[in-house]
Amino acid sequence: MLAIISAYDLKYIDLEEALTKINKALETIQKLQKWNGHLYNWYNTLTLEPLNPKYVSTVDNGNFIGYLYTVKQFLETEFEIDNIIEYHQFAEIPQMVQIIDNIIKNMDFSVLYNSKKRLFSIGFNIEENKLTNSYYDLLASEARQASLVAIAKKDVPSKHWNSLSRTLTSLKKYKGLVSWSGTAFEYLMPNINIEQYEGSLLDEACRFLIMSQIEYAKKLGIPWGISEAAFNLRDLNNNYQYKAFGIPWLGLKRGLEDDMVVSPYSVFLSLNYVPKQGIENLKLLESEGMNSKYGFYESIDYTLSRLKYGKKYEIVKTYMAHHQGLSLLSINNLINKNILVKRFMKNPEFEGIKILLQERMPEKAIITKEKKEKVEKLKPKDYENYTERTYSKINYELNEANIISNGSYTICTKSNGEGFSKYKGILINRFKETADKNQGIIFYIKNVSNKRIWTNIPIDTKQDKLKVSFTPSESNFTRIDGNIETKTKIIACANDSVEIRRLELKNNGNMQETLEVTNYFEPVLSKPEQD
Repeated sequence: MLAIISAYDLKYIDLEEALTKINKALETIQKLQKWNGHLYNWYNTLTLEPLNPKYVSTVDNGNFIGYLYTVKQFLETEFEIDNIIEYHQFAEIPQMVQIIDNIIKNMDFSVLYNSKKRLFSIGFNIEENKLTNSYYDLLASEARQASLVAIAKKDVPSKHWNSLSRTLTSLKKYKGLVSWSGTAFEYLMPNINIEQYEGSLLDEACRFLIMSQIEYAKKLGIPWGISEAAFNLRDLNNNYQYKAFGIPWLGLKRGLEDDMVVSPYSVFLSLNYVPKQGIENLKLLESEGMNSKYGFYESIDYTLSRLKYGKKYEIVKTYMAHHQGLSLLSINNLINKNILVKRFMKNPEFEGIKILLQERMPEKAIITKEKKEKVEKLKPKDYENYTERTYSKINYELNEANIISNGSYTICTKSNGEGFSKYKGILINRFKETADKNQGIIFYIKNVSNKRIWTNIPIDTKQDKLKVSFTPSESNFTRIDGNIETKTKIIACANDSVEIRRLELKNNGNMQETLEVTNYFEPVLSKPEQD
């Protein structure tokens, strides 16, 4: 709804279209099943039924109500003297305001609040009928708006605000709040609605976040803008995976230095603070091929372990609606001088709690993460001199091998497909150089009609056509047996001790074929000398 309002503010759509779209959205929201007034996380978009597992999210409902306050002010203030004619063309505006008032009133945040801890749980699990035993305990958090809204509604006491941790870290004589993941999202997303008072603790924390973003990216030699985002890893359904990426010295979460993923929406969120630097950074991302038909792509992944040899980065070519929306809202706030913030703060509920946002940086404070993680510039050139090795014939006297590893899980594969996998010092499968054959993790394929049996790897020599290719990140075997083409890809996961062998079977003939596939390997699960 704020994206619709922003489209109107920026003159992409007229007033009638904006009101029609908002009205339709509110009508649909009214129909959705709720829990204590809260929306569930997921619904079937055709039937409007809640999807399993049924879950109520504190942060998402907090943001939703915060945005509704802004929508309400838009409806109430846009149609004063200047818009009196347009107002009469629309009898449903008071009705829309009433719907919003009812949604705000009925959404009870006290049911997500632990009064003993004075903190919000991350949500309520309907299936288990209990609060999730994890809590938002940091002031620098994406749940900041939920806390503010709940206090404004008097669902929770104002002392909850004081229970949020204000642990600080320092860089270049400046101080800033730490967060869980060190993401731009945690610090900057609530600023879409919430006023930042110059010199306040939250204002200083956001400026510190942006300084840290620029400094960290400079050390890595990449554009800045790090937050939660989709990245260059897909599941079996070819969907990009999603997680939080952050600045190591800002986030309490471990392992943040293992990934380098830049998302344009993170830069848009920063525009109100550093418009010139932000636009220059967006131009740099554009020069990397990030801007396309529908705007900026979701992200650009510089993480070496997920790149193919010779590549410096991989563009994640997808668009996420909420990140596109946040970008649009940020542009609206920049061009129209914080118009969304002014609407939100104009609600009388927030008059009495403005003082919470005006808290100053403490003179004396606990400083954490004083020892900063060492940051080194990315070195994709390490891969540049490595060329792909391909074979169409197997030389059994000089059997080439390929080794893939993520640091803890290693896969060694010979050009005839034999080999072994191991986790640290533990051998996964049996492999002995003295053995005649069938040493490795093998798939046997049987053509039911003609009884022919072959393997997915070239340990036998009866295949019609063969191609083996080795790169630093994967081993590939392609063979054609009659009309059946068999492709095998072997990789080690970048972040987990997991091996994936993907088997693809293609029928190049005109007749339907029935195949049986059997997997075979001998597990060891001990050290080689023990075996």
